[in-house]
Amino acid sequence: MIFIAIIMFIFFYCFIIKFLNFGLPSSCEGQPLIYCKSRGLTRSFSEILRFNFSQAIYYNPYSIKIFLFFLVQLLARFFVNTIIRLSNFKIILRLDVSITIIFFIFSFYNLILI
Repeated sequence: MIFIAIIMFIFFYCFIIKFLNFGLPSSCEGQPLIYCKSRGLTRSFSEILRFNFSQAIYYNPYSIKIFLFFLVQLLARFFVNTIIRLSNFKIILRLDVSITIIFFIFSFYNLILI
């Protein structure tokens, strides 16, 4: 349940940040993307939430995969929490962790490798 709240807060923050004209300064500002691959993710998420995908890719080319990871995790937390109440806890938990790890590696692959 806590993961649902954290992911929803991330989405809310990224959506509202454009209206408030407030943001935390990036320590990566001015550096090339090769040295700071997470630069522009907040702005990218904000654009994705407004369905402006081309601008999101402009801010950070890896943002759509990372956003999809969080979106799928949000939906999966609702789904898995419901299933765990109704069935075998260990099997569902192992399957959930395995799928999440694989999806995490796929989504964050470009940020993890240097």
